[in-house]
Amino acid sequence: MNKKTPFYRFVLILSVVALFPVCNIHAQHSAKTKQLSSKQQRWFDDKKWLEGAAVFPDTGIDEITFVSHYEKHPERWKRVFEFIKENNLATLPLGKQSLGDDITVNVQEYMTREPGNEQLEGHKKYIDLQYIVNGCELQGYAKLVTVIDVINPYDEKRDVAHYKVPVIEYHVVKPNQFTIFFPDDIHMTNIQYGEKAKVRKVVFKIAVD
Repeated sequence: MNKKTPFYRFVLILSVVALFPVCNIHAQHSAKTKQLSSKQQRWFDDKKWLEGAAVFPDTGIDEITFVSHYEKHPERWKRVFEFIKENNLATLPLGKQSLGDDITVNVQEYMTREPGNEQLEGHKKYIDLQYIVNGCELQGYAKLVTVIDVINPYDEKRDVAHYKVPVIEYHVVKPNQFTIFFPDDIHMTNIQYGEKAKVRKVVFKIAVD
């Protein structure tokens, strides 16, 4: 019983943090300085860009950045969502495959991990779309501008760096739900929600440029 207490205390803290307004200071500031046009907002809300895939975007997705990138590279996003629609992701072999020079797919299975060592990762060359097939996990978000310490400097070969931030916003991500992390979105994933659980996830790496 005592062993579980720290984790449930952690989950309680996460619940408070997720509701605290400071988590959204940067997002609110961005919304004031830039926003989607009414046409762009209708397009995003219609979800036709999902290409008929029965999946759901997480509420934390940066809509403005997504729409901007989609308008530049619609063929990339169409390939991703068509792949999700046309394949049985529950039976795909584990490991990586390519959808072209600008997209890779990585099918993963793992047990979620206990919270702790809360550092976030970020990428410059590729956008992460993480789709949960089975299981459930916590994912932590923050904006790059909020970084207070660089734990591991950017490794160009691996396209990753690790950071510390003062505030992390946590979301519960469930089956048929996906998150998108752009270069400004630093993140950590694979965290247990409640008890540890097995998760099957498909991670798409989409080239930024």
